[in-house]
Amino acid sequence: MARIVCKFGGSSAADSVQFRKVKCILEGNPERKIVVVSAPGKRNPQEAKLTDLFYSSHDLASKKLDFSEPWNLIKERYLEITKDLSLRSTIREELNKLEESMRENSSELTIDFLASRGEYLCAKIMSDFLGAKFIDAYPLIQFDSQYNITPQSQKNIAAAFSDMNSLYVIPGFYGSDVEGNLKTFPRGGSDITGGILANACNCALYENWTDVSGLLMADPRIVKDAHSINYVSYREIRELAYSGANVLHDDSIAPCRIKNIPINIKNTNNPGDPGTIIGPTPENTSRVITGIAGRKEFSMFYIEKSMMNKEKGFGRKVLAILEEYGVSYELSPCGIDSMNVVVDSKSLHRVESEVCKEIEHKMQPNKIKIFNNLALIATVGHGMVNQIGTASRLFDALAKEKINVRIIDQGSSEINIIIGVNEVDFEKAITAIYREFVD
Repeated sequence: MARIVCKFGGSSAADSVQFRKVKCILEGNPERKIVVVSAPGKRNPQEAKLTDLFYSSHDLASKKLDFSEPWNLIKERYLEITKDLSLRSTIREELNKLEESMRENSSELTIDFLASRGEYLCAKIMSDFLGAKFIDAYPLIQFDSQYNITPQSQKNIAAAFSDMNSLYVIPGFYGSDVEGNLKTFPRGGSDITGGILANACNCALYENWTDVSGLLMADPRIVKDAHSINYVSYREIRELAYSGANVLHDDSIAPCRIKNIPINIKNTNNPGDPGTIIGPTPENTSRVITGIAGRKEFSMFYIEKSMMNKEKGFGRKVLAILEEYGVSYELSPCGIDSMNVVVDSKSLHRVESEVCKEIEHKMQPNKIKIFNNLALIATVGHGMVNQIGTASRLFDALAKEKINVRIIDQGSSEINIIIGVNEVDFEKAITAIYREFVD
């Protein structure tokens, strides 16, 4: 049997109604055998995230302060789910044991451990509800500082899920570091758990269930009627994610890419929708572009110096100065006697004066200037490679809207064109590009 890993996000496990939807989805395909769950998500915009409540409880407990308020909200959520599902669960006992440990030994409970209980408790309830085998992610999933799984852990995972006919449930978001400590992934880390399991168990497909029917070609808050993306390659999704698209965590895609395991983003509330497939680069595509994404809050250094191209190591030295002051570097279009460096505004503002003085002292430029309030927009697609005039169409569309392009950057692969515009033109620019290539 070719098994499928199913990761259900917080919105898919928010309450008992969502739990029942998960069960129906799993029963709809017997190949769905490995289930990864996040902590129950928010049921309304005003509700606090459970993970944040765990963090708050740990903070108060570590200071020997009363943590009853956030802890009672946590208990209510889990106990309500078990009651609505008519489960004879041990969750109440586990919550009481945790609370007792926090009151008596708060210094011994790490913040990672307590935060991980959101997924742990949800997975325990889900396994009880489904009649599935529960497997704890700790210490089974062992990873290094870059979230790469250790070879031994990969073997252990495959062995733990070796019964092809069994249904398994495992909590996402955490595992073990190489020293054996429980460690959480970054926010959105349950996606990473799903990718790891798909790889280690040689699954045929990784389904990522959420509250949207796949990805859209542009941010729906900007382009109201943005079309959905049926298929996107691993390379394209990485470009879009880096440029600001709200997609899977990048570290969750890498394990699937290694073995060409497709990822299907699906909607728990509309399981019949096809969603979006993330997979290998297609041999042919009829689309010119796949998607548009962007981010604000960038600044740009403009550094000018005569005969810059003859000065060996000039660019490296400039970037080394930025690194020394902890400034995040994005891209660097250059000319013969000029260098532009785009950086994250937040990291720059606190050290702007010091960085400028250091560049002036070490590099002795003829001119240095900083432009703030910049936005970067990426237009991504394999189809641009074989389409003559794609860049011309893009810039014509921006010119018609009287949008000034401050930066242009296109790699030799031609899969991505990045432009920089003033932040005030950000939404208008994305809309103009979308209308040119999609409508």
